[in-house]
Amino acid sequence: MNKVVKHHKLAAAVMLALSPALILALPSGATAQEAETQTATKTDDIEIIEVSGFRGSLNVALMAKRDAVGSKEVILAEDLGKFPDLNVADSLARVPGIAIEQDAGEGRQISLRGLGATFVKTTINGMESASAGAATDAAGGSNKSRAFDFNVFASELFTQIDINKTLSAELEDGGISGNVNLQTARPFQYQDTKFAYNLNARYNDVAEEVTPRASLMFSQNWDNKFGVLISAAYSEGLVQSEGVTTGRWTVNNPAWAVDGSENKLTAAPVTQLSPKGVYTNENMEGLWLPRLPRYSIFNKQQERLGITAAFQYRPIDDLTLNFDVLYAALDNTMDEFQYSALIRNNVSSQTDIYAENLIVDGNNTIVAGTFSGVPIRSEARQDVSNSTFKQFTLSGDWYLNDRLKMNFLLGVGKSDLDIPYQRTFALDSFDSTFAYSYDSAIDPISLIGQSGTAIGSGSMNVNMPAFAFAPAQAFGSSYSKAELEQLMLNPDLYSLGLVRNRNQQIGSENKNVSLHFTYELNEQYTLKWGLNHRTFNTANVQRDNGWRTLNTETNRTSGEIAEVMVQQLDASRTAGDLYALTLSQAGQYFGNAASVPANSTLSAGSWLTTDYGKVYNAFSNEAFFVAKERYNSTYDIEERVNGAYLQLDFRLELAGRELRGNIGGRYLDNKNTSGIINLDHIYADGYTAGRGEGVNFAGGYDWRYTVSEGKDFLPSLNLAYDITDDLVGRFSLSKAITRPPLSDLASAIKVTRPSSANNDTATIQLGAGPTLRPYEADQLDLGLEWYFDDEALLAVAFFYKDMTGLSRGTRQEVLSAQQLAQLGIDIGDRDPATVTWDVSQLINTPGETVKGLEFIYQQPFTMLPAPFNRFGLQTNLTLIDYEQDVTDPLSREQVTLMAEETSKRTYNATLYYEYEKFSARFSYNFRERYIKEYLNKYRDEGLFGRGIDDKAQLNFSARYKFSETLSFSFEAINLTNAANTQWSDVYTPRPYEYLLTGRQYLVGVRGSF
Repeated sequence: MNKVVKHHKLAAAVMLALSPALILALPSGATAQEAETQTATKTDDIEIIEVSGFRGSLNVALMAKRDAVGSKEVILAEDLGKFPDLNVADSLARVPGIAIEQDAGEGRQISLRGLGATFVKTTINGMESASAGAATDAAGGSNKSRAFDFNVFASELFTQIDINKTLSAELEDGGISGNVNLQTARPFQYQDTKFAYNLNARYNDVAEEVTPRASLMFSQNWDNKFGVLISAAYSEGLVQSEGVTTGRWTVNNPAWAVDGSENKLTAAPVTQLSPKGVYTNENMEGLWLPRLPRYSIFNKQQERLGITAAFQYRPIDDLTLNFDVLYAALDNTMDEFQYSALIRNNVSSQTDIYAENLIVDGNNTIVAGTFSGVPIRSEARQDVSNSTFKQFTLSGDWYLNDRLKMNFLLGVGKSDLDIPYQRTFALDSFDSTFAYSYDSAIDPISLIGQSGTAIGSGSMNVNMPAFAFAPAQAFGSSYSKAELEQLMLNPDLYSLGLVRNRNQQIGSENKNVSLHFTYELNEQYTLKWGLNHRTFNTANVQRDNGWRTLNTETNRTSGEIAEVMVQQLDASRTAGDLYALTLSQAGQYFGNAASVPANSTLSAGSWLTTDYGKVYNAFSNEAFFVAKERYNSTYDIEERVNGAYLQLDFRLELAGRELRGNIGGRYLDNKNTSGIINLDHIYADGYTAGRGEGVNFAGGYDWRYTVSEGKDFLPSLNLAYDITDDLVGRFSLSKAITRPPLSDLASAIKVTRPSSANNDTATIQLGAGPTLRPYEADQLDLGLEWYFDDEALLAVAFFYKDMTGLSRGTRQEVLSAQQLAQLGIDIGDRDPATVTWDVSQLINTPGETVKGLEFIYQQPFTMLPAPFNRFGLQTNLTLIDYEQDVTDPLSREQVTLMAEETSKRTYNATLYYEYEKFSARFSYNFRERYIKEYLNKYRDEGLFGRGIDDKAQLNFSARYKFSETLSFSFEAINLTNAANTQWSDVYTPRPYEYLLTGRQYLVGVRGSF
């Protein structure tokens, strides 16, 4: 049989088996009526191959990939709805070139082909969308960038996801790495009446609780003239992450001096070990110690709701109107518990911390040690966040005649992140003795009472260190484990030391109007053109109680920041026994996933924590608890983009083979407006308005606006050529842009003031403002795809990008009192001449290259004897080379390192089995270690960079089909209990975070009729 004919026969068979999915897979302009015509192929001489389920969805996606002109991946409903995915990001993790960022055991954002989440353009039902959520501090906190938070959405809400890795003129601008479109279901996909449901019970083996997860869909189609579809997805989840964190590491640099030759820091140290006995400034020089060694618990209660509604109306055969509604809400309550030794920032507090016994490895890292004079802190923190997303789109496809078609879209979307409060309360125990050990051969309990005679030698060989705490105990005594645990549980050894209150609101709104025309010149050529107008607004407001007492007459501040003013109260109000309780009394647990060393005194049974409710009731009405607006963080940004494109599509015969492609360009006219509060109207504390002319304005201040305009032209060329019946070659050239993160377009100012008279360096981060140019990339993509058998693919793609970047330029300045006043900066009674400011601002930088290879292999093993012929494999590998020139904060020299958020290697593999009523799949996802961000702002600690270690996750899914309308499912997520591991310092990685979220299991029933 001729291979081309065979492929067409297989395609027809798949069309018949999966016609609803195929209708959705057609190009956006195709109507359901057209799809019906196409699937009505006569089958007299067709070789019928029954393909359904997950294998069928893979094959339809494969057909869409083969027919595409550029590099494209497709995920269909069978894949999306029947994989063990907690949200859309987890579903995308299996796509070649995509890697995900996780938070609390779920995917949050994606990177594509080595570029971070901000470079991925995301649309929903064809309209640009924004989605912002909250996360732990270590996972990036609140989203103020262009990155799309996919965890707001349940995967069940969508029936198809298209990922375009190469760009064409008809695709909207903004995604240098690619475009992702999420498509919700529509009623014309189904005939007559359709009802589907999926009910699950979800269990997390760390939290040890069962929570519900359910989705429903109802559709009614009246003869493809009018249709209504409504779907809803609801889930609850309790996920606990537990483990150890260090809050970064710092280098001991007692020899530091202004312009000193022994400096290991570029700013005066904020942490300093005091010499004692055999431990001198000379032999402790250059040793690295953890700032906040602690065990940590993150208990995340999550509630996710998603609702879609779709209405389709075909008043005449040539016109289809679509009205799509999407609502999503994600509510999080995070209870966080930390038990820490505060080996940090002791210079400004004039706290002497002495080294009593030190064991160091070959990298000058203190892997084990005993310290005295250490403050101990036990925190209880609760963060509440509410993310809501709403989008309404009206679109239509109108065949004006046999050759001319018009598509239009009108849409509005709104994304709001409200964090009503982030409250942290802590009990402190001062002048304590503390020991830790990252070396399994060293027992911190025996170490805690020993005076060292020299610096010992050890190694860092465990992820979970062992701790020994002696609250409020001077050094010199030895203790048993039971004695230390008894001390740790004694509330009389603690007092209330921290009452922190913060909140934040981020609101975004986008509007989109687009008009597209397609004119078929002849069978070979089709002309496309269109216009687009979109606006995007985002605003940020942050409040906290980090303010100081202000004298408005002198415009000077004094005293401690408000969050620690509680320490100045009478001891009768701050006594530890008023607010202490054990971890179990707080309804918490520790050690279900993390293996606590047997020689660690800190465990679930010895963890004394802070009674969150009692502290709140006692101090919520105090003046120092009030969270005031931090005016230098407030911004309001508007972005307006007008676009027009022209594209020619063609299908030609070249050397007896088909050549298909498109060539075109997109013209953009962009206007950005950045608004910040006029700091002339704000007093020097940064929290009080009404200064000077500010009294004449509502709220006590006016706004300053900066406007920037820009124009861009983005050409593109995409070619696909059938080299043989089974071999397809692809070639793509394009220019693309991604606009900078929204927070970088603000003209806001971030200030770190000098912390003491001995610290003469401070920082000012100036917002880049709207004049910042977009990232720009010239792109090349080459692909070769071998469809060597039915439903099988072996492919390789090479991609190259020459991309401009952004870097933070830094200069050192001494500012006058007048200059400081203009910036709204207060340094108290300090003489401005004694303070050197590190002033930094983002600037555009020249192009750097991104190079990569993608490999894809997909095949059902039908050639094998039974029962192995029921297996199949889908796998992909991506290799990326993307290095950047980064300025070393110490040497001030440029070094070449991997770019942020770029893993050199990622791969995914899915082994599936399908036979009659039973199907099962194992899915494995691996992402190699990568640098999350270059943190050169910590110049007073010596830290350079933070990264995330290798992460591999194994999931399992199985389904048994009782009947055509009922099936049973079982899913397991993170079967190996893989940890989230972060490290700090790009030169010598040291532990930053080691957290485990455990395994999750879902048992459910699903059906349709």
